[in-house]
Amino acid sequence: MAGLQRQSCINHPERYGHAVCMTCRKTVCQECATEFDGVNYCVACLLKRRSGARGGLPVLGWVLVAAVSTALFLAGPSVMVWGVTLLFRGIS
Repeated sequence: MAGLQRQSCINHPERYGHAVCMTCRKTVCQECATEFDGVNYCVACLLKRRSGARGGLPVLGWVLVAAVSTALFLAGPSVMVWGVTLLFRGIS
């Protein structure tokens, strides 16, 4: 920690260093340091990490989810009617 206090923050030169970004290895102050999953990052590297993780589902994935949901929604009443019919046939 003493070594960090000799270095100044990359964004605030008047402040002492608090942590080292594990991606770019720059020294940042306590205000600039962000801990994510137990690892310190600077703001710029954290934004890059978050933008890379936002890939999400592609359009084809959303279309597939919508198609399966619609099929289940339309098949549900038919399955219930079929089940009730079998139930009443078994009772009589």
